[in-house]
Amino acid sequence: MNREEILQKSRNESFDEMEMQVHDKSMKWTYIALVLSAVVFAFIRANDGLPVMDLCATVSLSVFTGNIYRFVRTKYTYNLIIAVIMLLIFVFATIRFFMGH
Repeated sequence: MNREEILQKSRNESFDEMEMQVHDKSMKWTYIALVLSAVVFAFIRANDGLPVMDLCATVSLSVFTGNIYRFVRTKYTYNLIIAVIMLLIFVFATIRFFMGH
């Protein structure tokens, strides 16, 4: 490949590095908003005597998915550990939800 072909190829790519970083940071803020809103709703539901395990299961599955994806892409053990913990919380919360808690 010559210089012009390389430049043309880089122009044709759908995401540049800045767009990827913005996307990654937006996903981080999406997780934060998801967790915070779930905490608020869980607190309100718990005060009303309603079950909160569905919120716990939803958040833990979401965090599991993000961390397992990061582990597959980066092979960082930290992401795998967090993913396994979140999967266990998801299973526990789902079982408790179906038991009526």
